[in-house]
Amino acid sequence: MDLLLPDMTGDGDTNGRNDDWNADIRHAPLLSEDILLEAHKDILPQYGFLGVNQKSKIFVNTNIPFSAFICGVQGSGKSHTTACLMENALIPSPHLGQLQNPLSALVFSYSPFSGDGADFNISEAAFLSAANPAFRTQTHAKKVTVLVSPSNPRISLPYRRKVPNVTVLPSKIKPRNLDIETMLTLMAVNDSDEIPLYLAEVTKILRELARKGGSGLDYTLFKRMLQKCRFNPAQKNMLKLRLDLLESFLDLNGSCPEPLYSPGEITIMDMSCPFVDANTACILFKIGLQRYLHSETAGKMVVLDEAHKYMLKVPSAKALNERLHTIIRMQRHYGARVIISTQEPTLLTDLIALCSITVVHRFSSPEWFAALQKHIPIAGFERGESLKNIEALRTGTALVYSGNAVLGKNEDGSLVKGVGKMLRVSVRKSVTADGGISVTAV
Repeated sequence: MDLLLPDMTGDGDTNGRNDDWNADIRHAPLLSEDILLEAHKDILPQYGFLGVNQKSKIFVNTNIPFSAFICGVQGSGKSHTTACLMENALIPSPHLGQLQNPLSALVFSYSPFSGDGADFNISEAAFLSAANPAFRTQTHAKKVTVLVSPSNPRISLPYRRKVPNVTVLPSKIKPRNLDIETMLTLMAVNDSDEIPLYLAEVTKILRELARKGGSGLDYTLFKRMLQKCRFNPAQKNMLKLRLDLLESFLDLNGSCPEPLYSPGEITIMDMSCPFVDANTACILFKIGLQRYLHSETAGKMVVLDEAHKYMLKVPSAKALNERLHTIIRMQRHYGARVIISTQEPTLLTDLIALCSITVVHRFSSPEWFAALQKHIPIAGFERGESLKNIEALRTGTALVYSGNAVLGKNEDGSLVKGVGKMLRVSVRKSVTADGGISVTAV
């Protein structure tokens, strides 16, 4: 029975204390340079340079699953910080640190798209496929694939024009991955204030199929059951329009291969399209997320790029948010890293408390400050500095909070943890091309 007693190591037990230190360091999402230099490579086999605090360089522990919430106004540096975190996890380079086993990354992107897309901004994650010309070493992601809405082939033009070495492919769903929620959303049923009688019959058939169980919905059987329904010509025409909309997203002939999600490679799901709203984009992202989590690749990184553009108050965004909750809570089980980049923290406040790293770039909104204040000790950092200090942050500089960070050692040898500390960090330069340069007159 004594074998089951918990460890009760005192300050004098050096071996026990060292074991505790090693465990804290091994699982710390952020580390200071002196801790990194002192730790054995078995404890920290891979890490990446993030930026500089006034006291030390700060590194990200890419060997463990972590989650990061990044916010700030446009032009404050949040996209740059996101790119640096991705570089650390995907690109082996002596300039960045140690990376024995690169991760793969899945990026969600959605923006308004109209006309020929001349004013459309591509996902800045695509620029990780190109090296920063300021560096002699041609360092960039191994491969970037962009999966786009089949109803918007024009989106490939701005991608290929701005980043020539990306691959753009249509994003289609295997019928076996369908469920009732997905089908109703893609058929625009949720947009109807009053469901017509023929759609009520469709919903009834879907419920019958759901009761039969199975790993997925049998689309062929669904179509056969629809043919037995006695619809009038007008109903048939309306149903055909909705089925055509649904089938535009489906890979019915098996012509679209599943993404491989290989180490060091980035897959961007960009659902920007005149015919895809934020609600539909989120249901497609949720399907893509499930496919990614069930893939065989070991190290995974999920990135929500400009999340405020699609994580709105719509049903599918709520469902995606709940799925992200589960992934962050079980990130060690999935081997997943999650990065959420947004201008609007009030839309995703429930995720802030779950994230192991919070990065606050410049903003001036008291409402944003109040939302962050509920989850991190932002009001009491550095002798009462508050919102005006956030407003004064320079581009590329951020306040960073990570309660489990290890930032050094005290005089008695105990570890300095990040609990209650807001670090002012100047984020490093990027080794890949900068896709977020502001357009100026001169």
